[in-house]
Parts: sequence; C-alpha cells; structure tokens
Amino acid sequence: MELMKKLILVVMFLILCNLGFSKTSFEVSFNDGTSVNLREKASSNSKILAKLEIFDGGEVIKKEGDWYYIKYRTESEKILYGYIHESQGFLVETYVVSSKDGYANIRWEPSSNGKIAGTEKDGTILEVYDEKGEWLHITYGDSPHFPVAYVHKSQVKKEE
Repeated sequence: MELMKKLILVVMFLILCNLGFSKTSFEVSFNDGTSVNLREKASSNSKILAKLEIFDGGEVIKKEGDWYYIKYRTESEKILYGYIHESQGFLVETYVVSSKDGYANIRWEPSSNGKIAGTEKDGTILEVYDEKGEWLHITYGDSPHFPVAYVHKSQVKKEE
C-alpha cells in the first residue's frame, strides 16, 4: 500500500511538472532537398545524431544562440535530444480555442471582414506558425503543415 502511495505521488509530480511548459515545437521546412542534421552540440561541426526530413521535428526544450535544443522521436519511437539550427525550420506554437461564444471563427484573411473559412469549438487545438498584428496564422483543413488561415488572438489561449 505504501508503494502505491509513492507511485501516485510520483505520477502527480510528473503531471504537474509538465503543466508549466509551453507546447512549442520545431518543424523542418522546405530546403534544397537534402535532409537536416540533428546534432549533439550547438555547432555545425558537431556529431550528427539523426537526419530529419521535411516536416520532421520535435518539442523545443530551449534555445541556445541560433540553435534549438529539441526532443525528437524517431520512426522507431527512439527519443533523441539534439540541436537543430533555426534557419532549417520554424517554430509551431500550440493554442486552444477559448471564446466566450464557445467557438472561434477561422478566417482566410487577418481581418474581421475576411471571409470565414469555418468555425472551431472551444477546446480545439490550433497550430500557430506566425502572428500578424492581433491575428494568428494557423494551419487549417487539408493543410496540416502550411499556415493558410487566421484566428483572432482574443479567441484562443496559449497551451501551457
């Protein structure tokens, strides 16, 4: 019974630790057709741990100069930690729809006059690639890796 209490406390601690981290990931963007190197250290001379293809990426742990230290999961489910240069991709922030109306309008242009592409209910997770004033540039519909639509900042909250 004492072991079960300790196990529950450890699990609760791990859950609480994860709540404080922002859900930011790094995604490899188009390049010249070659793979991108995940490196052991923040240097282009460092040992290569893995080669990432377009749209591969991982959770950002920290930034060191022009390099991101990420947690990367391989196709075989192995977890690697390494560095990738910021010029080889872009950050993706995770936001959640949270509106007093219970939904958010998704628009094709960053304007309240822009044509509505659709609506998303509270709790829907959105991937944000960029900001344009008070608007967030998001993926939407059949474009999982390309930002094509917008949502107003007042309709979402950053997932922590």
